[in-house]
This record gives sequence, structure tokens and C-alpha cells, in this order.
Amino acid sequence: NGCMQDIHWTDGSFGYFPSYTLGAMYAAQLRFALERCLGESLGSLVTQGRLAEVFGWLQQNLWQHGSAFDTDALITRATGEALNPQWLRRHLEQRYLR
Repeated sequence: NGCMQDIHWTDGSFGYFPSYTLGAMYAAQLRFALERCLGESLGSLVTQGRLAEVFGWLQQNLWQHGSAFDTDALITRATGEALNPQWLRRHLEQRYLR
């Protein structure tokens, strides 16, 4: 039961856990960059069905580049700064402390 059900525990692939955290950090930073650019919260855009705007931002800032840039360069181009844990902290505070 619980977190121990994750397949990575049973097969000894403990290296995956840091990659989950990195993914969460990138997602939070991209979310806040998108919100700054579009002037509205991601939740509001999704609730209103304005996915074309979200996908447009993702296309312009991420998808069109494919593998042309390494991860550090891509996140800097998309958000204006290198990976910054401040954005994950902000996301977690908004989600769990409000």
C-alpha cells in the first residue's frame, strides 16, 4: 500500500526518484513562465478551454525546438533563467499551504 507500490522500489531503480523531482522543477518553472507571458493562471486557461493558447506557448517555447538545444539551454530560452528551485517551492506553497 501507499508509496511503496512504486515499481522503482521493487526493482531497485532508485535513480528515478531524483528525476521525478527534476521533472517537477521544470514543470513548475515552465508553468510560471507561461502564466507571466499569457497573463492568466494555467488553471484558469484550462478551465476556460483555452488550450490553444497553452499549446501555442508550448509550441513556440519548447516543442518547435525538438532536440536542437540541451535541457539547460531550452529551459533558459523558455523561461528566461536557468533551472531555479524557487518555482517549485512557489508551486508547492500555492498548492498545499493555501
